Amino acid sequence: MATNKPGKYIGDAGVAKFLEQYKSQVPFHVVRMRVLGALASPNKDLLPVMVIASFWGENEFPKFVTKAESESFFATFMGLWHRIEKMAIARTPLLSARGKLATLEAAKDLLLRRVEELDAGFIEGFWGGEDDMKMASATAALIDGLGEEAEGFSALLQDVENWSDYTLAMREALLEEITERDTLIEDAILALLVLKDKTKETVH
Repeated sequence: MATNKPGKYIGDAGVAKFLEQYKSQVPFHVVRMRVLGALASPNKDLLPVMVIASFWGENEFPKFVTKAESESFFATFMGLWHRIEKMAIARTPLLSARGKLATLEAAKDLLLRRVEELDAGFIEGFWGGEDDMKMASATAALIDGLGEEAEGFSALLQDVENWSDYTLAMREALLEEITERDTLIEDAILALLVLKDKTKETVH
């Protein structure tokens, strides 16, 4: 594999294919949110390499044949890391696209994806393997709120899985609720990133 330039982003599809190539058990939509969670984390000891390693199970981290392959591997993930940073700064939507939820299966898929993005993605990235961390009360309240949103999406998914019908009115009501929840989540994530930046300024 050719060596990537440091920090060059190969695109969402490229990273998704890259994860598949190296047999990661973590899907792309979870990977990107886990990176975002790490960026918002108050854990000063949480390094990118630790987050990257979390995409594979114990003893499953890829083994590289050459130095060039190793460099390309880490350059790819640092490209993603920098891309997520830029998206957060630009206040670009951070959650995956909702779509139109044209079918009941599409609705179920999105709800499951939201649970995974929050639970296995952002929240896991935020904690970075720690059970407890020192943080501001506002930070604690925000991350707790995101945990509640993950539970809310999980409960909503359970309800939708029991639907035997899917009318236009049901679709519109569901899309409206998801949109409202997504807005709350995006705002909470941005607030966590701002709080981390303020903490850095206070330390300096």
